[in-house]
Amino acid sequence: MLTRIAFCAAVSAAVLSGSAIAGEERECSEQFKLEEHLILEWAALGGDPHAQYAIGQCAAPTTVSEMAPAAKVYALKWLTLAACDSSPNAARDQMTRQLKYKSNISFRRFGGITDDETWTAREKKLIEIRDGQVADLNARLARLKASASEMELAEARDQLADQFARMGATGLLRLTEMTTCKEFAASDSYSAAVWSAAADTWARPENTSVYGHSVQGDWDLKREADKRIAALSKIDKRRMGMEKDALMQADPARLAALEDAAALGRLEKLGFASANGDGLQFTGRAATTAVQFALESLGYITFVNGPDNDYGPSTIEAARRAQAAYGHPETRFLAPEEIRQVVCDAAVKKADPVSYYHLAMMYSEGLGFKKDVNLARLALDQAEENMSARLMHESALPDWKRRAYPAYATKISAAKSSIEESWQALPKHVQSAALGAESICR
Repeated sequence: MLTRIAFCAAVSAAVLSGSAIAGEERECSEQFKLEEHLILEWAALGGDPHAQYAIGQCAAPTTVSEMAPAAKVYALKWLTLAACDSSPNAARDQMTRQLKYKSNISFRRFGGITDDETWTAREKKLIEIRDGQVADLNARLARLKASASEMELAEARDQLADQFARMGATGLLRLTEMTTCKEFAASDSYSAAVWSAAADTWARPENTSVYGHSVQGDWDLKREADKRIAALSKIDKRRMGMEKDALMQADPARLAALEDAAALGRLEKLGFASANGDGLQFTGRAATTAVQFALESLGYITFVNGPDNDYGPSTIEAARRAQAAYGHPETRFLAPEEIRQVVCDAAVKKADPVSYYHLAMMYSEGLGFKKDVNLARLALDQAEENMSARLMHESALPDWKRRAYPAYATKISAAKSSIEESWQALPKHVQSAALGAESICR
């Protein structure tokens, strides 16, 4: 990738000398490396006029008479963005200039000179250059639109909207401004959908606790959205609902929630799937408590009131930390083999009596491991021994363990009686001597 100085020089050369080499215009793929092109796109989405000009010029070269459909849609998308961002907007341009004077930003949109502004000769020259760039981009857009089909125009608009929608609250706010632009050609229902989606997103606590209020105290997104929705017919309101739902499908928060729900669904179905592929299952909800006890013993989570059998945010984050420690991808939801690993490690390495108990139940019922009464019996012996040791120093235990451990001691005792009966019923050649704690998770 180019250094910052070299990159800026390359972009400046492409932007400032573009009109001088109009007869030698080349497509973007011939001018920029992939990394350079992506940086230009990021800057253009953010509103940088020079980046927009560079992309618009190379995406729609005047020397190319025929363009592939995908290339035409790409050019329409960026030229539409440039046209809309360069359209007069008094409030936006005034704030941009104000932030520039405060040295908060280093570029301006050159939206015109107000009566109380004084411009240097250099700034006036830049305005002239910018005016020429805007006229050039608008001419390219008009030429493309004349040869574009309605489907291509709609596809370009949809792609641009999708990119903004995937940026979350900030992108949706940018998209509200786009819907007021003539070149974007948004329908009334789509405009209302965008404003409504933006209002919902910006009302979330993570935004209201960070961002300030509007410069106009009586203005807010929800009021603007409600005004646009109220002006729609019944049919357009239904259409608006579908369009809003489509926009929100790309919302980062919604995608994260869907991902979590899907992962929990997989957990419910997979649970402790057997490693040797014999189809043995230990359902997800039954596994959650075992996972929580194991993660606590291994130091990945701290409980105040003890495990709650709810695979919620705290357990998800603890699972992520465990995966990182094991060198596994951080999916936040433990795969079956990862569940077995944390339960085994909590039992064998941390001598956790409850994890030994859970291992015993897994071996006894064939849940996650192949059924093995001998190993279940050995795990229960270890569970009873370690539980007795913990209860001998009960005062050193957290409050929740002082409450939980006696109940588990009773479960361990009852399970030992049941396992002993099953073990005695086995043929003598199947019964085997206890090997050692480490053999439980061999």
